[in-house]
Order: sequence, then structure tokens, then C-alpha cells
Amino acid sequence: MKKREKLFIFDIGGVFVKLDPASRDCAVSKPGSAGPSLRYSDVPEAIFRDFRLGRSTEPDYVQALAGVFGVPAESVYEAEHAYVAEGFGEFIGFVRKLKENHRVVCLSNNQAIHWRYISDNLLGAGYFDRAYLSQDMGLEKPDRMIFQAVSEVEGCSEKDVIFIDDIEENVVAAHELGWQNCILHRDPFETAELLTALAAEHTLN
Repeated sequence: MKKREKLFIFDIGGVFVKLDPASRDCAVSKPGSAGPSLRYSDVPEAIFRDFRLGRSTEPDYVQALAGVFGVPAESVYEAEHAYVAEGFGEFIGFVRKLKENHRVVCLSNNQAIHWRYISDNLLGAGYFDRAYLSQDMGLEKPDRMIFQAVSEVEGCSEKDVIFIDDIEENVVAAHELGWQNCILHRDPFETAELLTALAAEHTLN
């Protein structure tokens, strides 16, 4: 019997990247203005969703936020970058090593500004064997269709799938689709230990 190939599928935000909403809000605040400054939580969700799903362009997104906050486009970019500025360095290194012997891809609800910054400054080019991003697919987790799309491309039915995400709803959706090992990520070191054990297992057809 042939050994089944292992496929590791990772979320990005909260797994490789420490999300920082406070720094993001700070970048678009207007000191000295009358009344409290608006925060990202005050922005209509549709603005974020449309950009995350590739329905709006980057210039339109930046212009919309600049209008909401009353700040120049440069401040919006500063805020977007601040949100994803810090990575979990040791975990990033661990997965880079994992990729030497296994196929490693990502499945992320993401958008172009964040992904460009993360790729250029935290992960580096070619970090994943393939990136499945909501902005490119027009779908996002936990929609069953995005998991099905990845399954079809990757041939998940023929592989041992290990899925890592920090949102329980996404983990449940992946498990319901039949992905065997779905890990709710909470701590980089604990996840690394679990993945080391799973990578060492010899699962046979």
C-alpha cells in the first residue's frame, strides 16, 4: 500500500501574522479633532467584504476609507500595514522547514494590500506552494464552496489533509467537508508540536 501524501493548509491572520487593530485605528485618527475619532469598527462591513472578495479595486477601497476617516490615502495605507506588521517569526520558520518535505498551501480570507505587505515583509516570495485567497476566488471561509474548490484543485480526497485556522467556524466547516485533521490554532508552539507529530505519522491507503 502506498503512503498518502500529506497536505498542510494554513490560514494567515492570527496564525502567521499578529493582527493589530489598535495600531490600525491609531493611524487614521485625527488628533485635535472635535469629538472621538472614527475607528475601523465604524466602517460599513460591505466596504471590507467587497475588497476581500475582489469585487472592488484597491484604489476604490482606499478612497472609500479615506472618505470615511477624512484622511489622505497615505494614512489608509499606513493603517492597513500597521494591522499586519508583526509576524510570528519562529512559527514562520517552522513552516518553512515543514515545506521542505510536504506540500504547504494557504487558504485565507485576505485582501490585496495585506497580502502584498505580508508576502513582501514577513513571509517572502514563494513561501507557500500555492496561495488560495478570497480576493482571487471570490469566495471566503466558512463558505463550503471555497473548501470544495481547494479540495478539487489539490485532490484532497487522495491525501491526508491537515488544516490550521484560528477561527472555530472555519475549522468546523472544513471538518464537515471531510478534511481529516482540523486544528483550531491558539498558540504557535502548541500548533507546531501537533504538526510535528502529524508530519511524522505514516498513514497508509
